[in-house]
Amino acid sequence: MPTARRYTFLVVEDNLAMAQMLSHMLGNLGHDSVVMARNGKEAWEKIELSHPPIDIVLSDLLMPKMDGLQLLQRIRQSEHYWYLPFIMITVVDDLDRIMSVTEEHIDGYLVKPVTLEALRQKITIALKKVYDPDPYHRALYAGKRHFYEGRLDEAIQALTEAKNLQPGQSATYYYLGHLLEQQGRLDEAAANYQHCKDCSNDLWVKSLDGLARIFIRQHNHAAAVTALQKGIDLSPNNAERYVDLSLEQSRLGKGEAAKEALNAALKLSKKASNLPQKFIEACLNCGMDQEAEEIMQNNLGATVEEIVTLNHMGIICRKRQEYERARKYYERALKITPSNDLVNYNYAVLLAEMKDYAAARSALDRVLKHNPEFDKAWTLLAKMDSLGV
Repeated sequence: MPTARRYTFLVVEDNLAMAQMLSHMLGNLGHDSVVMARNGKEAWEKIELSHPPIDIVLSDLLMPKMDGLQLLQRIRQSEHYWYLPFIMITVVDDLDRIMSVTEEHIDGYLVKPVTLEALRQKITIALKKVYDPDPYHRALYAGKRHFYEGRLDEAIQALTEAKNLQPGQSATYYYLGHLLEQQGRLDEAAANYQHCKDCSNDLWVKSLDGLARIFIRQHNHAAAVTALQKGIDLSPNNAERYVDLSLEQSRLGKGEAAKEALNAALKLSKKASNLPQKFIEACLNCGMDQEAEEIMQNNLGATVEEIVTLNHMGIICRKRQEYERARKYYERALKITPSNDLVNYNYAVLLAEMKDYAAARSALDRVLKHNPEFDKAWTLLAKMDSLGV
């Protein structure tokens, strides 16, 4: 293990005796800079505020307020802390739960009671990959850093170098697939996701998610269902994967299968206070209008989020030809923001479909008065003119 620098450990554990034991074990291994947190929420605050900065996280899985998996996800999705080595420690011997953790690209996993030797081995490997990397990991982390900084061409170049150094590593294929997908190079992205899946390790499930997204964009809904179902079979605790499956089953006309997947998603997400808007769409597809309304009400809060939610509900209901219901959502949004261009335009589209052309023109006038370059508004006006309405 590199000894030139002093590492700061963050131990996240709600059991005080266990936290003190881990701190003592780290001291025996020569690591005396240890920060303690009782749950993921407190840990995240310390990651953002700690001086010196946190270098590695050791976290329990099951904790109140924010558990270890939620903390790991927040770190991996962060622009500033995505690279932090993370070792999960738990007494849970549950394959489903372990898969939920490992698909987030964890650096190590320990089952209690933790031995000194096992802890030493895990932290040695985790620290070396990030802070004393071999050429492969240096190129891999350079690619990930470029990606988070928005330099996609440099990211692809670095990840290609990593792939050439160690062709059998799934992480390289996954991140290359993700980058190529962002650039719209779907066939190349799919090929890299497929290579990642064939390597069969912790990123297998995420590569299946990537393949599903590509199939959805290509309107290959049957293939998307297959990929999502494989992901669920491997890691069945992801609510968004179930709701994506529900949406795809609906597109294939498989109503009962769609409802079954949606119910699983709602069960898994029952403690969440704010769900993605695709949950609303899935509920409406399955005729679960009350559940859709409940999700929408839970999502309402900050004004901007409320407008987005109401606008989205209006679009969904208009596409389902539930015109009066859509009208109510748009009118609620316009009470909050009367001059919002997008809401007024979508409201005009709805009114035109309802053949209320005078009201549609009035909504378009509000758009163009505020934004004369709104091309879609001009197009809709021209279409109504051509029809003589």
